Amino acid sequence: MMKSGSGGYLTVYMTMTLAVLLSLCMTMIEGARRSAMRMEAELITDTAMRSTFAEYHRELMRQYNIFAIDSSYGQMVSGVEQTSGHFREYMEKNYSCDVAMPWLNYRDLIGAYPENAQVDRVTYLTDNAGRVFRDCAIEAVKDDLGITAAEELLDWAMSSEVISADSMDVSSEMNAEASSVSGAASSERDRRESERAGQEEEYRQECLAAEEAGEEMPEEPDLTELPDEYHSPVSSVAETANTGILGLLLDDTENLSRRQLNTDAVISGRMQAGNVNAGLLEYEPEDERVYEQALDKALFVEYLMRYMGRYGDTDEDDAMWYQIEYVIAGGSCDAENLNSVAMRIMGIRAGLDMIYLESDQSKKAEAQILAAAICAACMIEWMAPVLTHVILLAWALIEARYDTATILSGGKIPLMKNSATWHCDLDSALSGAWSGCGDDSGSGLSYRDYLRLFLYLADTDEITKRAMDIIESDIRLSGGNAGFRMDACIEAAECSAVICSSFGSRISIKRRFKY
Repeated sequence: MMKSGSGGYLTVYMTMTLAVLLSLCMTMIEGARRSAMRMEAELITDTAMRSTFAEYHRELMRQYNIFAIDSSYGQMVSGVEQTSGHFREYMEKNYSCDVAMPWLNYRDLIGAYPENAQVDRVTYLTDNAGRVFRDCAIEAVKDDLGITAAEELLDWAMSSEVISADSMDVSSEMNAEASSVSGAASSERDRRESERAGQEEEYRQECLAAEEAGEEMPEEPDLTELPDEYHSPVSSVAETANTGILGLLLDDTENLSRRQLNTDAVISGRMQAGNVNAGLLEYEPEDERVYEQALDKALFVEYLMRYMGRYGDTDEDDAMWYQIEYVIAGGSCDAENLNSVAMRIMGIRAGLDMIYLESDQSKKAEAQILAAAICAACMIEWMAPVLTHVILLAWALIEARYDTATILSGGKIPLMKNSATWHCDLDSALSGAWSGCGDDSGSGLSYRDYLRLFLYLADTDEITKRAMDIIESDIRLSGGNAGFRMDACIEAAECSAVICSSFGSRISIKRRFKY
């Protein structure tokens, strides 16, 4: 009886103990299943996003070192839906046992599958007025170059001589002051002619009165002396300055590029018309100090100089040959943009040359002597200081023409000149004599240096838009990219997925990726 009773108690105890143990085991198994399901979901979601981002546009990367997903995938239709489809497909394939491990016949003890997978929000390269693209370009050139060269450019571009010279308009100032001297000479001659005519009329009246009275004729008065006719010593220079500049600077204008760009069809035109895709993913650039902003601008300029063509370094396969000139000037024609850049170089060289002439006492004395002689002959001595300044401006302009031609031909000109590097004398300058261009001296600033300067001094948003125009038009010329749009290129994306299990579990995941 005792044995039977003890055995019954043991059976009940074991049953209750096993029930607890089995519940604990089942709970641990379910917990392990859910943990495995979450880990699998996170891994597969990350893998799917990385696979999606691995489909970056190869031509954009090859030509311009920019990583971005072309959401059109070579088609005419673009948008987040296209990228969502690719992301969803990668999710489904990674959850399919037949695709993942077709050689292994087993039962999935997790039973998970993607109920929903999509890309919710993205950042396009053109967001924030192209700030996203600009930051990508800065990162690209940092990898290529570092910041040493950019810091040197920054120091040079901020120098007081360059800034003061860039703000000078020598040609307009010369024309304005030359007109004032010419007007003063004309007014003085008119005044003296009027005074002389009055003296002659008064003498005639005196003669008539003496004749009627039978008196002796009066003596002829000393009439007011008339000045010489004024001839501007800078007329030929002014005429040169107002003529199409490329014809005066280049020997062979026939081989200049005449390629044009339809600005309405590229990104800057579409931005102006408000016809661009806009990403919903907030782009939050880091707060930068003034120096850091200036350094980033210098790095972006260096990126443009490294990845885009210019006069003297062109690629016949590009949509525009003078790409940097387009970024600076924004004209629709290559020749127009080159002319604009040449005029700016000539303007800045004229300003720097004028600064030198004002400091060179011997050259200034030559101009003063000539001005004094002309003003004395025209009886406008008080205009001598103004005419001196006009002559110096004309002299600087002719020297600047020589400088610009030398720079465009591949030579270099020192930033600030001295008596040894000065080229034109006063006589040849005022006669408009043209002596061509010089050779590469091996020192000074080249055409590339001036392009860097103009890019740095330009509005950042404007050159960013024009740079995207160039990239967009170039990529469209490559195979299968006729419909390429910069505002369809995704740089960052936020995705979400809902993973369900046949055992009743459900997990939501959100991820954000960027290049």
